[in-house]
Amino acid sequence: MVTPRSKKRKRKNVTGERNKFVQIPLKLVTEILGRLPVKSVARCLLVSKTWAKLISSKRFIKSFPFGSSTSQPRVLVAFIDIDRRKKQQDWYLFSPSSSSTSFMSCLTFPLLDPEREYNAHYVNGLISLGYGQEQQFITNPSAGKIIHLPSVKIRTSLDEQIVRSFFGYDSVHDQYKVLCLKEKPQISTKHQVHTLGAKKKPWRAIQKCRIQKCRIRHRTFSNRHVCIDGVVYYVAYTGADFSQLSLMRFHLKSVSVNLFTSLPPGIGPLHFVTLINYKGKVALSAKTSTYKYEVWIVDQDAVWSKKSFSIEPWKDLIQLSFHITGTIRTGEFVLAPRHYSEGFSVIYYNPDTNSFRNTKVEVNEDYEFKRRGTRAIVFSDYVESVRLL
Repeated sequence: MVTPRSKKRKRKNVTGERNKFVQIPLKLVTEILGRLPVKSVARCLLVSKTWAKLISSKRFIKSFPFGSSTSQPRVLVAFIDIDRRKKQQDWYLFSPSSSSTSFMSCLTFPLLDPEREYNAHYVNGLISLGYGQEQQFITNPSAGKIIHLPSVKIRTSLDEQIVRSFFGYDSVHDQYKVLCLKEKPQISTKHQVHTLGAKKKPWRAIQKCRIQKCRIRHRTFSNRHVCIDGVVYYVAYTGADFSQLSLMRFHLKSVSVNLFTSLPPGIGPLHFVTLINYKGKVALSAKTSTYKYEVWIVDQDAVWSKKSFSIEPWKDLIQLSFHITGTIRTGEFVLAPRHYSEGFSVIYYNPDTNSFRNTKVEVNEDYEFKRRGTRAIVFSDYVESVRLL
């Protein structure tokens, strides 16, 4: 005769199994979570309060993904499909590698002005999006999350109408900040800063003494900028008659703005120049002809040097016009088209070895944007983030 086990004994066994589960060392849990995809980590927030607290901690967020310093550098490709009827833009995000292309997510943003191209900037896992006064979108593409920042208050009079916005990350205090420059037609007049997640004033004015000790007036050239080691660099007109082009810098830690150095005289038209991070230094990249490029690099002593290269030897493999979009930490330049047209590829050029590799972005036929000559943006050296917005 078989004697059935009692419910009490069964309950005791289940409790024992739970205790074994709870007794997993927190260090091991941290290591496992740190190597999971972002969406899997997000689901783990619901496992327990302990896990949720761990995943939300600054230490875990800054370290994620574990082992990223030795992993293969990645790029993030965004194809932007404009729908004027619905007044929205859909961002289709893909992460290509040498072996495959992964679809990450589709994000939808309102289309505030169909005639304007929004400026997009990637910093440490997050992307800022917008145009001037209406810049105020920050997204974590890995998690598919979007937040809308508070509006910048400006007077509606004609003497204050141009607004520039720059996005940066301060790793010392683990803070993201948006610098807003409100300008009259001639000079930069007012500076405000928004700290992501700040509970006090949404926009804080920078004290005049921090704006410029030597009181140099400047007028920003464009919204193009780059953030390196907690400093945002951008180009501006300076001098008595605003005829000198200079490189300005905004220090996120001290919340201060100053002039770094003048631009080199042989750099050429700035309308085709992009600011990039080259091996931890500020660089200005430009396309000088169909297959030729120049990169001007400045060190911390404000000394400029120039690199020139050509991809003409591989022109048979290139069907579209490619532009430098950035670099990855291997020192390779990343080049890509600005629109999707019968396929899309990302080129990596290594100036040290004069080598070239091509990664094709495979996109499913179901995506309608493929038939529209859709705008494309490539974000270099992309790293996933578990930061909760």
